[in-house]
Amino acid sequence: MLDMTACPECGEVAEVQWRAVLESTDGPVDHAKILCVRRHWFLLPVAKLATAPMHRGVEAPLPAGDRQGWPGGRLGTGA
Repeated sequence: MLDMTACPECGEVAEVQWRAVLESTDGPVDHAKILCVRRHWFLLPVAKLATAPMHRGVEAPLPAGDRQGWPGGRLGTGA
């Protein structure tokens, strides 16, 4: 079963690709890597995952030649 949420940047549907516990100065924090249909990606604490309803209109992923927001960009911005 897919674990879905909303993209923090555009609000479109995003898949939780994986979860992990990362150490911090305040102790372990559950994190998740998410990837939305527009190819924005984020690594963020699970507590920050959207719990509100997502957009209803899901658009197709960007064409392979359009690399705006490709995961090689800055962490958390997709740019």
